[in-house]
This record gives sequence, C-alpha cells and structure tokens, in this order.
Amino acid sequence: MPFELPPYTRLRGGKLYLNLPIPADLRPRFLTHSGKPRTHIVEALGTGDPADGRRLARLREAYWVREFDNLRKGHRGELPSDLRRAHGFREAILEARAKVDPDAEFAVASVIGDHAERIELEAGAEAAQQFYALATRPEHLTLLQALERMGDASDMTEGTKRKRAQQVADLLRFLKVTDCLPEYVTEARAVAYVDWLNQTTLGKSTKQDRLSGLQTVWRFLERKRQVPHGASPWHNHEVTSPKKVEGKAAAGEKRGWKEAEMLKLFQAPEEARAKHYRRTLFRELYVLGFITGMRLDEIVSIRPQAVEVIKGGYWINVEQSKTEAGVRGVPVVHLAAVAILKRRLKAQKQADASIFPECRPGGPDNKLSWQVQKAMGRDRDALGFGGEVDFHSTRRTFLTMMENSGADVVHVQRYVGHRVPTMMHAVYSDGASRESLRKVAAAVRYPAKVEAALKSAAGL
Repeated sequence: MPFELPPYTRLRGGKLYLNLPIPADLRPRFLTHSGKPRTHIVEALGTGDPADGRRLARLREAYWVREFDNLRKGHRGELPSDLRRAHGFREAILEARAKVDPDAEFAVASVIGDHAERIELEAGAEAAQQFYALATRPEHLTLLQALERMGDASDMTEGTKRKRAQQVADLLRFLKVTDCLPEYVTEARAVAYVDWLNQTTLGKSTKQDRLSGLQTVWRFLERKRQVPHGASPWHNHEVTSPKKVEGKAAAGEKRGWKEAEMLKLFQAPEEARAKHYRRTLFRELYVLGFITGMRLDEIVSIRPQAVEVIKGGYWINVEQSKTEAGVRGVPVVHLAAVAILKRRLKAQKQADASIFPECRPGGPDNKLSWQVQKAMGRDRDALGFGGEVDFHSTRRTFLTMMENSGADVVHVQRYVGHRVPTMMHAVYSDGASRESLRKVAAAVRYPAKVEAALKSAAGL
C-alpha cells in the first residue's frame, strides 16, 4: 500500500519535496522566472523516506513561517518587488534632458519624490533612497542594463549571454527586486546571497561559476566607470559542497554502470517511463552512450548533415562540444548503434535538425540535452538507482571497457574527445587517422548478456 505523505510534501521521482503554500498576501514577494507570483514554496528534502521527510518538512515549515512573519513585519531596507515605474521615470528624465526642458525634468523629479515618500512608509528609508537613486540617475547603469551593454560590446556566445542573464536574475530574485543599481548590492547583501547559495543542493563548481559570473559583471561596470575600482562585493567568498545525504554518493563519487544495472536499465517496463518522454528514447540514448562514449548533448545534437556513411556504419562529425578536443570524428560500427542511427537518420528529413527532435532545448545554456537529462535523472531514481550513476556514467563505462580491451590509449582518448597526454600527441601530431579511430569503434564489446540487451533496445 502507498505510504501516507507527510504534511506539505509531494512525491516526485521517488523523492519527497516540500510543497508549502505561500500566504496570499505574500505571494507578490515570491516571483517566478516570468515575474508571476508563486503559490507554493517547493524544496527538495533529499529523502524518499516518510519519517525523514516528516522531520525535515517540519523544520523547513518552521523556517518559512518565521520568514513569512518577518516579511509581514516590514523587511526594512528592501526595494519593492516591481520597479518598472522607476525605469519609466528614468526614460522620462532622459527625454526631458534630450529636449533641454528643465521644467519637464523638475516635474518628473517631483513625482518621483512623491513615490519615494510612499515607499518610505511601506518599506523604510533605505528602500526609498534606493528607489529615488534608481529613478533619478538614468546615466548610471542598472544590473540589467549592464548585462545588455556587455552583450553588445563583447564576443560572448549566446550560451554565455544566457548564463550571465540567469546568474543576475537569480541574484535579483534573492534580493526580491526586478532590477537595481550596483551600489544596492552591498557587502552584507552579497554575504547573505552566498550564505543562501551554500544552503542549496547545487554543486560547489556551480556555486563558484555563479559568483564568477557576477564578478565578471562588476568588472565590466568598473571598466565603464560605473563603480569604483575594487568595489565588487564578490571577492573572497567561500562556497561549500552540498552536504552528503546518508545512503547517497557525494559529489565527485560518480562511477560507471555495473553489468546487472545495465541489464535492469534496458529491461525496465515501458509503463514506468518518465512523463513527456518514451522509454524507447531513453533506451536509444543509453545504447549510443554505452557504445560511443559520447556526451548526452553531443548525441542529441547529431544532425544528418554531420553524418557520413562509411563501411559497416557511420562517421559522426561532432561539431560542438564542451572542449576543443571534443570537436572530433566518431566512427560507429556496432550493430545496435548503427541500427538506431539508420532509423533516426531516415526519419529526420531536415539535414540541419537533430535526429532526436523530441529533445527540446532548455536551461540557462538552451541545450537540447537539458530537459531530457532531467527526465532521465528522475527515471533513474524511480528505477531505484543511486545518484552515483547517471547518463555521464555511460562514458565511464565505455572507457573502462576500452581499457580492458587493450585498445590504444591515445586513440581512445581522441575517440571520446579527451585531451591527449603528451606534447608530442597534442602539438606535433596531426591526430589519429580514420582507420585508427575505426579500430576503436570495432573494439566495442560488452559481456554477452549486455550485448543482447543493447541489440534488443535497438530493435534487433
């Protein structure tokens, strides 16, 4: 029989999440990415056990009840959530200055003063001062304006632009403002943000990346003389790794798939599939991962125009990768992988589109793999596997299999897109020949039961 859920929780992917209603009067303080008020606080509790979930849910509920009470008491010093009116005032002042109309500028300033007085009554003197500064100093860049200027003045990729925008958006949501001047992000607020960041389940490198991105924004502001040199509040912060949950692997303890786990993975019933995706898709992606060692984003980004027919299979030209060495050619001759590629290539009529059209882009970098990777993670949890294995573990499994096959190490490294080990190979060599890489592809061989499972998953 299904167990009774602890109060204010919901079950997803075998794990419990806090699902605490936000009081209606406070919902405007908790905005979604699109700026709409949230109705619930949703937090991962890091467990699927009902007893642990009940205990953790009570702790988090008590925390949020105190937070709601603090918000109702005033939260002195915070800017109002919606500052669109301030941006409108900035534009009005710029227009008056362009027309050299001091009377119009004075009239706008008077209206701003009235609004600042109202804000002081609602949120305190500091909030009113910040609002007044933002509205009356259009020559000073806000954080969102700085982001826009950075994008126009640099050769950042679209992915990096989206990442920077996400990092600033996360900071603004924490501050409960839609935009602000850099000076509003004081040392104290930066410390509070880092403290909050350290309480999340994000990995240490992800936290460091967020702070590094904010530091980049402040360096841009320094170059534009918007803030004094050395005024960035993002120096010398310590980020921590997420706490290890009992029974789960900590970050950095990932491993390859074991034979029994691979069999269970491929034999899972279709009825247990993840929402929005068919298990057939998961099986096909896992087959290609185990057989080629390719990263998930590399696989779902395969396009017909990047694939050549070769003797006994295909040659995949990986056009984009997370590293320079990752841009490479990958021959595929294993029967299971060839069958999947043949079927997918035949179905995709557009030469420049992914052969996995059901994979939709998402996340800060708008990657094709983002949403399906999340779905595969939830599916993995539902099947009872631990966090020490994920899709990237197929790459570890492939490399372990290759190490035991006796294949040339350098050729294998080039095959999977790793940097080669010596200067001779990295600098003076022109790279492995097609034939040497084809020998790596031909050496792919798992135990008999796994081979049978791979071929069955491919429809053979």
